[in-house]
Amino acid sequence: MKTLIKQIKILALAMALIFSMEAYAQKEAKTHNVFLRVYNLEGKKISKGSIIFINDSLLGLKNSSDKIAISMKDIGFIKTKRSAGNNVLIGAASGATLGVIMGVSSADPDSWIFGYTAGEGALVFGSLGAIGGGAIGGLTSLFKKSETHIINGSEVNWNSFKKKIGAQMFK
Repeated sequence: MKTLIKQIKILALAMALIFSMEAYAQKEAKTHNVFLRVYNLEGKKISKGSIIFINDSLLGLKNSSDKIAISMKDIGFIKTKRSAGNNVLIGAASGATLGVIMGVSSADPDSWIFGYTAGEGALVFGSLGAIGGGAIGGLTSLFKKSETHIINGSEVNWNSFKKKIGAQMFK
């Protein structure tokens, strides 16, 4: 009797695994979110965000709150990836968080040599973590391969940019 119950359980498990699989007849196109910073002909930043679409005369970007379409004639140059300050900010925030957690968790005011309270530990270790994390974020920005594409309202440069970005989006 026990073997029959065991066999039913195994069969039920096998059927659950089989029915939970999905099959698709078509291969999905995998797109990457390419982040861009767009500057006008005078060198002032117009917009930034991930690409929604690129056509013969427009570039569509999605920022955190809105969507914008920019005419090719208004674009001076385009930089890929985020700025170095983004790496520094993320590194500093991560380091400060880790430092605060370490400072609070290792606090011992009754220690014989180096006693400190949880608040003092959070302040000191959080500050040191922010400085260290910011430095590491600055170092990582050295290895970021950001590209600058000069458009200057030129259709030839625009087509070259579309071709290069299209290859990056559908890797």
